Amino acid sequence: MFRNPLTIGIDIGHHSIKAVVLRQKKTSLELAAFAEEVLPTSVINEQHSVNVPGLLSAMRKLKKQLPFAARHTVLALPDSAVISKVVQLDSNLSDEETVFAIEQAMSAASPFPVDELRMDFFPVNTDTFAVAGQTRPYQVFAARRETVDSRVDALRKVRLQPKVVELQTHALLWLEQYLAEQLAVEGQWGVVDVGQRRTAFCVNPVGGTAYHRELAFGCEQFAPRSDEPSLEALSPEQMEVFTKQLVDNLKRQLQLYQSTHPRATLQGIWLSGGGQSWVVADIVERMLGLEVRWMHPLASFNRGPKMDAEIEQGSLGQYAVAAGLAIRGGQPT
Repeated sequence: MFRNPLTIGIDIGHHSIKAVVLRQKKTSLELAAFAEEVLPTSVINEQHSVNVPGLLSAMRKLKKQLPFAARHTVLALPDSAVISKVVQLDSNLSDEETVFAIEQAMSAASPFPVDELRMDFFPVNTDTFAVAGQTRPYQVFAARRETVDSRVDALRKVRLQPKVVELQTHALLWLEQYLAEQLAVEGQWGVVDVGQRRTAFCVNPVGGTAYHRELAFGCEQFAPRSDEPSLEALSPEQMEVFTKQLVDNLKRQLQLYQSTHPRATLQGIWLSGGGQSWVVADIVERMLGLEVRWMHPLASFNRGPKMDAEIEQGSLGQYAVAAGLAIRGGQPT
């Protein structure tokens, strides 16, 4: 899987930077390190712009906690910072014509000029569009250059080598796929990642593209004065109230998903994120009628006794995105 022995997944959030380092050991993955560095509140704003000196300072502190030889890095952008669009193009276009057509399509869809965007695109279901004259759908992702470049430049300044920039949703789905294979979990499952400001709901439906919705509900809305919700215990009564509020926010999104994906009905959901320890799984199962599994991002990798002792501190669900990115780093780009 891995072309390099060590790969770092780095998740730059509003509150902290989280890193997971994986090492390839024959056919398995070994957890080499993980670390988290809390960010000053002024580093990233709601428009996803970065205070580069503040981010760079935190990155230097984080890097000191990682293996010296680790360089190959994958990072993520929030889904809300990325424009996602499917464009229908003639299947007979040359590569240059395809690029031009996509730029024209994005110029109409984006609030920013095309020359201010970083774009990536790929054809969808290419095997079914071989007949001349047919159109072919392309999945296009675009983000502001400043949003991408500021993060990439900060990593390069601490001598890391960013190779891939992914969506946070895709990182969660990479991890979900890996865990399903490791634990022999069958069926269609979604991921609910409970964060401090937001909760992400995503699914990789069979035969379709990644489905993602972001809920304006997180630990901060429930306990605004909590700086580290993943480490702060709630009373059973508080956990029940939090869980019911979470489910109320999820119900509408699940209905929308099922209405648009009737052939990819969910069997269950994985719970991840720093706020997963606040959730009562039995209540979720009863209210939604779905099986629930805890996503322990670091527990599925091989590890030595020292690393065992470190991850026994908790579920460490806040490392889900970083773990998925580290897995993604071993895949072809």
